[in-house]
Amino acid sequence: MDTENIKHPIIQGLLRLIRAEDRSGAYDTELDEDLIAPFIVTKAQKRDLPMFDDPDPDILMRVGQFYAAVAWEVERRTGKPVAPLMNIHHEGWGKALLICGRLVAVNSHVRELHRFGFEDLAVLIEKAGKLADEGVASIEKFPDVAEA
Repeated sequence: MDTENIKHPIIQGLLRLIRAEDRSGAYDTELDEDLIAPFIVTKAQKRDLPMFDDPDPDILMRVGQFYAAVAWEVERRTGKPVAPLMNIHHEGWGKALLICGRLVAVNSHVRELHRFGFEDLAVLIEKAGKLADEGVASIEKFPDVAEA
């Protein structure tokens, strides 16, 4: 596993969220690499998945955790509270929004949810970073709306 990228603030935020949702304490002794592993889906693995399928609840949970980690990163950078909202159709497509005050700071389309994952941690960090940059830029451009 990529031990350098596992230290990135976005990955560390995602790991905190994963562990926070563990009510039984089972993840307390799990390695970071094992907890983040389900987010890594190679192109070869995606090719083996059917083109259309209903996403299972674990995948929906991972998508929610990913966008919550991005929201957390935007909060860390701006000091403003940011909330993720998702509206996902049972066939695996929809929207994920990051809301700050009355501002839609990020509006992201999701599709092929049953294939959700990233080639490696660097790609996950890059995608999350771009979304966080978008959220920060929106909040900086419209601070009055973000405060409302």
